[in-house]
Amino acid sequence: MKTPRNVDDLAARLTDAASKPVPLPVVAAPPLPTAANEPGERPAAPPQAPRERPAKAVKPAVIDTKAITLRISQALLKHYTLAAAERTKREGRVISAQQVMLERLAGEP
Repeated sequence: MKTPRNVDDLAARLTDAASKPVPLPVVAAPPLPTAANEPGERPAAPPQAPRERPAKAVKPAVIDTKAITLRISQALLKHYTLAAAERTKREGRVISAQQVMLERLAGEP
């Protein structure tokens, strides 16, 4: 293993940096408002209130489920994919083959 070099120098620089305060960034002062009565100039826009953050979406209730992996034949997958495509066209929203499988397993039409 190699012998570390300049360890004492690095320790001295770190100790020196830790003892000094962190410099704060310089913030530019906002421009002064101009007089609205001067010809050819528009009055300054009133200051805007800070925007409020939108409310976070409420998470749905936890459903007691367990993820599993199924290995089905190509023919069966094609059958469910075609059924999902037909339902997608009929309902006007995307229906997945997995959703069709789960509904059939649950006994839904």
